[in-house]
Amino acid sequence: MHTINHRRSNNNENVSRYLVYTFPYPYTKQDAEWWIEIGSKANGSVTKVIEYRGEFVGGVGIKPQTGWKSHLAEIGFWVGEEYWGKGITSEALRTMSDLVFSTMKYKKLFAPVLGPNKASMRVLEKCEYNLEGVLKREVFKGGQYSDVYHYAKYCS
Repeated sequence: MHTINHRRSNNNENVSRYLVYTFPYPYTKQDAEWWIEIGSKANGSVTKVIEYRGEFVGGVGIKPQTGWKSHLAEIGFWVGEEYWGKGITSEALRTMSDLVFSTMKYKKLFAPVLGPNKASMRVLEKCEYNLEGVLKREVFKGGQYSDVYHYAKYCS
Protein backbone atom coordinates (compact mmCIF):
# COMPACT_ATOMS: atom_id res chain seq x y z
CA MET A 1 0.00 0.00 0.00
CA HIS A 2 1.35 3.38 -1.02
CA THR A 3 0.89 6.43 1.12
CA ILE A 4 -0.09 9.63 -0.62
CA ASN A 5 1.92 12.63 0.42
CA HIS A 6 -0.63 15.09 -0.91
CA ARG A 7 1.40 18.01 0.40
CA ARG A 8 4.27 17.22 -2.00
CA SER A 9 2.75 15.93 -5.22
CA ASN A 10 -0.98 16.64 -5.42
CA ASN A 11 -1.24 19.87 -3.47
CA ASN A 12 0.61 21.95 -6.02
CA GLU A 13 -0.93 24.71 -8.10
CA ASN A 14 1.42 23.94 -10.99
CA VAL A 15 0.17 20.33 -11.08
CA SER A 16 -3.54 21.18 -10.86
CA ARG A 17 -3.41 24.19 -13.20
CA TYR A 18 -4.51 22.27 -16.31
CA LEU A 19 -6.48 19.43 -14.70
CA VAL A 20 -10.23 18.94 -14.29
CA TYR A 21 -12.20 20.28 -11.33
CA THR A 22 -11.91 16.97 -9.43
CA PHE A 23 -8.21 17.74 -8.98
CA PRO A 24 -8.40 21.11 -7.22
CA TYR A 25 -5.88 23.39 -5.63
CA PRO A 26 -5.52 23.38 -2.74
CA TYR A 27 -5.79 19.59 -2.68
CA THR A 28 -7.00 18.51 0.74
CA LYS A 29 -7.01 15.20 2.55
CA GLN A 30 -10.78 15.07 1.90
CA ASP A 31 -10.12 15.47 -1.84
CA ALA A 32 -7.70 12.52 -1.70
CA GLU A 33 -10.16 10.39 0.26
CA TRP A 34 -12.98 11.19 -2.19
CA TRP A 35 -10.73 10.29 -5.13
CA ILE A 36 -9.66 6.97 -3.62
CA GLU A 37 -13.17 5.93 -2.54
CA ILE A 38 -15.32 7.32 -5.37
CA GLY A 39 -13.69 9.38 -8.11
CA SER A 40 -11.09 6.87 -9.29
CA LYS A 41 -13.81 4.24 -9.91
CA ALA A 42 -16.77 6.37 -11.02
CA ASN A 43 -18.62 5.24 -14.14
CA GLY A 44 -16.25 2.32 -14.76
CA SER A 45 -13.08 4.40 -14.60
CA VAL A 46 -9.78 2.58 -14.20
CA THR A 47 -6.99 4.40 -12.38
CA LYS A 48 -3.41 3.27 -11.82
CA VAL A 49 -0.76 4.69 -9.52
CA ILE A 50 2.42 5.96 -11.13
CA GLU A 51 5.30 4.74 -9.03
CA TYR A 52 8.91 5.87 -9.25
CA ARG A 53 11.62 4.30 -7.08
CA GLY A 54 9.00 2.86 -4.75
CA GLU A 55 7.18 6.15 -4.25
CA PHE A 56 3.72 7.24 -5.39
CA VAL A 57 4.35 10.15 -7.79
CA GLY A 58 1.18 10.45 -9.88
CA GLY A 59 -1.69 8.73 -11.59
CA VAL A 60 -2.94 7.64 -14.99
CA GLY A 61 -6.42 6.46 -15.82
CA ILE A 62 -9.25 6.08 -18.26
CA LYS A 63 -12.86 7.17 -18.17
CA PRO A 64 -15.07 5.01 -20.43
CA GLN A 65 -17.57 6.70 -22.72
CA THR A 66 -21.13 5.45 -23.19
CA GLY A 67 -23.74 4.88 -25.86
CA TRP A 68 -22.56 5.29 -29.41
CA LYS A 69 -19.13 6.19 -28.02
CA SER A 70 -18.74 3.04 -25.92
CA HIS A 71 -15.69 2.01 -27.97
CA LEU A 72 -13.85 5.14 -26.65
CA ALA A 73 -12.22 6.05 -23.38
CA GLU A 74 -10.75 9.33 -22.22
CA ILE A 75 -7.24 8.99 -20.83
CA GLY A 76 -5.64 11.35 -18.36
CA PHE A 77 -2.50 11.59 -16.29
CA TRP A 78 -0.61 13.69 -13.78
CA VAL A 79 2.78 13.54 -12.07
CA GLY A 80 4.13 15.61 -9.18
CA GLU A 81 6.18 18.62 -10.26
CA GLU A 82 9.41 17.30 -8.76
CA TYR A 83 9.18 14.36 -11.22
CA TRP A 84 8.61 16.35 -14.41
CA GLY A 85 11.10 15.94 -17.23
CA LYS A 86 12.27 12.46 -16.22
CA GLY A 87 10.28 10.44 -18.78
CA ILE A 88 8.06 9.01 -16.01
CA THR A 89 4.82 10.37 -17.46
CA SER A 90 5.58 9.11 -20.98
CA GLU A 91 6.38 5.64 -19.68
CA ALA A 92 3.18 5.56 -17.61
CA LEU A 93 1.02 6.77 -20.51
CA ARG A 94 2.58 4.27 -22.91
CA THR A 95 2.10 1.41 -20.42
CA MET A 96 -1.52 2.33 -19.69
CA SER A 97 -2.36 2.77 -23.38
CA ASP A 98 -0.88 -0.64 -24.19
CA LEU A 99 -2.76 -2.22 -21.28
CA VAL A 100 -6.08 -0.71 -22.35
CA PHE A 101 -5.72 -1.77 -25.97
CA SER A 102 -4.52 -5.29 -25.15
CA THR A 103 -7.00 -6.15 -22.38
CA MET A 104 -10.09 -3.98 -22.88
CA LYS A 105 -12.67 -3.41 -25.60
CA TYR A 106 -11.64 0.15 -26.46
CA LYS A 107 -10.64 1.01 -30.02
CA LYS A 108 -9.69 4.65 -29.38
CA LEU A 109 -8.24 6.60 -26.48
CA PHE A 110 -8.51 10.37 -26.45
CA ALA A 111 -7.01 13.10 -24.29
CA PRO A 112 -8.28 16.68 -24.11
CA VAL A 113 -5.45 19.10 -23.24
CA LEU A 114 -5.75 22.78 -22.37
CA GLY A 115 -3.89 24.99 -24.84
CA PRO A 116 -1.23 26.31 -22.45
CA ASN A 117 -0.26 22.76 -21.38
CA LYS A 118 2.51 22.21 -23.92
CA ALA A 119 4.30 19.63 -21.73
CA SER A 120 1.31 17.25 -21.80
CA MET A 121 1.02 17.69 -25.55
CA ARG A 122 4.67 16.63 -25.91
CA VAL A 123 4.04 13.57 -23.70
CA LEU A 124 1.08 12.53 -25.86
CA GLU A 125 3.02 13.03 -29.08
CA LYS A 126 5.93 10.95 -27.72
CA CYS A 127 3.42 8.18 -27.05
CA GLU A 128 2.09 8.31 -30.64
CA TYR A 129 -1.11 10.22 -29.92
CA ASN A 130 -2.11 12.52 -32.76
CA LEU A 131 -3.77 15.90 -32.66
CA GLU A 132 -7.26 15.54 -34.14
CA GLY A 133 -8.55 19.04 -33.61
CA VAL A 134 -8.75 22.16 -31.51
CA LEU A 135 -11.93 23.33 -29.77
CA LYS A 136 -11.68 27.09 -29.39
CA ARG A 137 -12.40 28.72 -26.00
CA GLU A 138 -13.82 25.42 -24.77
CA VAL A 139 -12.87 25.67 -21.08
CA PHE A 140 -13.05 28.46 -18.51
CA LYS A 141 -10.54 27.86 -15.72
CA GLY A 142 -8.34 30.11 -13.65
CA GLY A 143 -10.18 33.20 -14.84
CA GLN A 144 -9.52 32.64 -18.52
CA TYR A 145 -10.83 30.77 -21.53
CA SER A 146 -8.61 28.09 -23.04
CA ASP A 147 -8.67 26.13 -26.23
CA VAL A 148 -8.79 22.36 -25.87
CA TYR A 149 -6.45 20.29 -28.03
CA HIS A 150 -7.99 16.89 -28.73
CA TYR A 151 -5.39 14.11 -29.02
CA ALA A 152 -6.20 10.49 -29.87
CA LYS A 153 -4.63 7.09 -30.40
CA TYR A 154 -6.27 4.10 -32.09
CA CYS A 155 -5.99 0.43 -31.35
CA SER A 156 -3.87 -1.17 -34.05
